[in-house]
Order: sequence, then structure tokens, then C-alpha cells
Amino acid sequence: MHKQADPLDQVFAFRAFDFRNRFPDPLPNFRAALECLQSEDAYMPDVEAQIRTYLKEGRSIAIPNSFFWVEQKPFASLSEAQSWVQAHQEGAAKGSPLDRLAGSLIANPDDPTDKQVRDALARTFTKMASKADNDAVRAGKKLVKGSDTSTAEVGRRRCVQ
Repeated sequence: MHKQADPLDQVFAFRAFDFRNRFPDPLPNFRAALECLQSEDAYMPDVEAQIRTYLKEGRSIAIPNSFFWVEQKPFASLSEAQSWVQAHQEGAAKGSPLDRLAGSLIANPDDPTDKQVRDALARTFTKMASKADNDAVRAGKKLVKGSDTSTAEVGRRRCVQ
């Protein structure tokens, strides 16, 4: 019986890319690349981040951002969103014209209050998965699994060199 080859056996290395490309060295596994993007050395990983896997045959594959970015809502409840909109409106009324723009990514200050609250509740922000969630990252257990402490240490050292 022919046993199908494990596609992970074709992986040569991983590489992490941030906004300023601060991680030029190849990394031994997905988790080490993820930890580079989660490190203090990463520059704006919530805006621009990529993990690539390099195969022994010479090709590279971009790992989808959804494997390490998570969507987060700024407000957990209707009352939190209402409080934020009210405080934002009061601050805009008292402050400078620039204060009016603060928070405009969450809700348009020119919209009626009820629409601002709905927009604030619906809004999500993208951010890196936290280090605490690395074992449950959407990359799947198999990709993250082979990352014992020594391999993670190698990745951390490469991040800060």
C-alpha cells in the first residue's frame, strides 16, 4: 500500500515579514514566524504582516493572514457603544475641529446618534493573535504542533538579532 507523503515534509523554512521587513532570517516553523510578528521588534504587524513558507522545490507559499490575524469588536455591548458615542459627541462639541475627527473610523460624527451606535457595534478591527492564543491559532494544530520550547527559543533569538 502506498503511503501518501506529508505535505509538511516539503517545507524548508518559514519567514516573517512586517511593515519594515525586520526579520530577514529563515525560521524553523510557523510558530517561530508567528512569534516574530508578535514580538516587540515587529513594526505595525496589525497593518502589514505576512508569513511565507518556502518549499524544498524552490516555491514559496503565503500563509493567509486569517491564520494569525483576529477580528476584534471595540464594544462588547450596546451600552458600551452608546457611552462611547455620547462621550465622543461631548468631546467633539467642546474640543477643536480635530477632536471631531477622533473616532471617525468607528462612526461618522455627521450621522444621527442611533446610526453611530449601530456603526460602532458593527465595527471590527484586525489585530495579531495574542501569544496566549498561539496553540489555538487558526493555522491548525498540525502547523503549530511541532514547536517545542527549543524551537520557539531559536525563533525568538532570530527575531532579536
